[in-house]
Amino acid sequence: MSWIIRLIFLVLAGISVPAYAALGGDESGISRDAVLTRMELRALVPSEKPYRVHELRDTARNVSVRQYVNPDGKVFGVAWDGQTKPDLSQVLGPYFTRYTNAAAGHNMARQLRSIDQPDFVLRVSGHMRHFTGSAWVPNLVPANVDPTEVK
Repeated sequence: MSWIIRLIFLVLAGISVPAYAALGGDESGISRDAVLTRMELRALVPSEKPYRVHELRDTARNVSVRQYVNPDGKVFGVAWDGQTKPDLSQVLGPYFTRYTNAAAGHNMARQLRSIDQPDFVLRVSGHMRHFTGSAWVPNLVPANVDPTEVK
């Protein structure tokens, strides 16, 4: 192997970019995200619910990200909690711009706590060393499921 290929491999191996199965994305990305983030992946089994829940957990940083998946394999909701916030641009995926646009209109003294749009809902709370939040896409939530179960 030439030294250039080795150098490229070392650079690529050293890049650690967090990624999560984004809101509205496919369930198939969840296992890939666990490998990329070096987080533990486990399936949570909600009893008698028409959805699946996958959790990525980083025990060293005490952070977890949960993805709620509908029967069609789409991530209809995400929730997080821990000592630090996850990268919301990756957790919210294409809905991140909605979050940043809404946050841009808020005074920093009054943190943005919720967004209620017909096709995107977000709830955040927390304080130093404990952050929680959830977001969901109403039209992806399975029938007869209360979207506030995303937590």
